[in-house]
Amino acid sequence: MTILFLALTLMLSIISTASAAVYQQGVVSVIYETEGETAYQNPVDLNKNGVPDVVEDIATQINATRELFHDVFSYPDPLDSARYKNVHAIEVDIDSKKNMKVSGLAYNGVRNKSRHDPKVRALHVKIANTVDPRKNATPEHEYFHLIQYGATYFTNKWYLEGMARWSQDAVSKNKKYPDGRNVSWTLKNKLSETQIFQGKYNVAGILWYPLAVNLKDKAKVPKALRNKYKYVDGSDVFHDNIVYGANVMLEVLQTMKSKEEFAGEQFGGVKQWRRKGQRAAQNNKIILDCVREVYEKHSAKK
Repeated sequence: MTILFLALTLMLSIISTASAAVYQQGVVSVIYETEGETAYQNPVDLNKNGVPDVVEDIATQINATRELFHDVFSYPDPLDSARYKNVHAIEVDIDSKKNMKVSGLAYNGVRNKSRHDPKVRALHVKIANTVDPRKNATPEHEYFHLIQYGATYFTNKWYLEGMARWSQDAVSKNKKYPDGRNVSWTLKNKLSETQIFQGKYNVAGILWYPLAVNLKDKAKVPKALRNKYKYVDGSDVFHDNIVYGANVMLEVLQTMKSKEEFAGEQFGGVKQWRRKGQRAAQNNKIILDCVREVYEKHSAKK
């Protein structure tokens, strides 16, 4: 019954290309090989529809993430952003972990001729064929990068990867959240600042999770959404009804967007900065000052 419901509501379909199979669920197309080193080995197909369950589950996790962050939490949809005009699809390429060296990649450029339809422009990510979405939040993580790209041009690694790691809480719950009591000290301490700027994924634990806990920002996942999104085996995409920090992170992204003109001043203008300065070292303090601004605003209300 759940599988039928998803089929109707998400308008999924299966199409094919000359070199690969394509599974389509809403605006998400997953492109995968059925044999060779990039294919899933011994793929399970519980619903007997000819598509590996893991392929369907990747699309489901991304669509669940899209609906939660855009429709519930009001994050900007990259497909509606000024940066990605006339882009109407998201393509997921399945590749081998051997080729990729990592579990997932998200690209900030546009694929002008999509693999599933050359008339369609698409954003795209890559997911390794070792990823099982029921046990791994990589598809959600990579999709959140697309949200970040659409929201602001800043791409410093500690912000990009740290916040994306924080976002995984939506579909992959932490067993224990970091203590949030020292956020004020973290934001003022030079040693912590250096640690943040040199960090990457670990900044989720140093800054983003503690910030969310400190500000007691509990965003709710609606019951209807939790009931709607299930993997092929019937297990839940959303593990509970709380995502810590969703409102605060949105404010940080919005504040960062407002600082792009300022960041561009030393690059001869914001257009030049967008081309060459998105990851410049001088962005670090600007981004962290945005976090401080949001934190201080909320702290003043306590």
